[in-house]
Amino acid sequence: MSALMEGLQREERRRRRVALFVVLSCVAGLGVWLTAPFGIVLLTRGEVAGWLLVAAGAVLLALTVLGILAARRSHQPVQSLPGKPNPRFDEPEPSPDPRGGFSMSGSYLGSH
Repeated sequence: MSALMEGLQREERRRRRVALFVVLSCVAGLGVWLTAPFGIVLLTRGEVAGWLLVAAGAVLLALTVLGILAARRSHQPVQSLPGKPNPRFDEPEPSPDPRGGFSMSGSYLGSH
């Protein structure tokens, strides 16, 4: 039973790591949204502080992209274990009701 608990704890740590990467990416993206446009406006006015804001925006953009990539790499889809194939999977199964319905072929729905 300890192997099962160990696996569950490992999965929980992985989920927390993915959530942390996503949150940090969102915060860094918000920082890009706040710094880069204002820095560009200051650059058009000829102020030196614009370079600092644009550089900070570029660094935050790189952190955003790296955070998203790290979260994507850490996230693992649920993998099903291989099993015995179901031989009846692709075989059609007729309806147990012999009367059919409006969707029955040849019923001419709407032709009254």
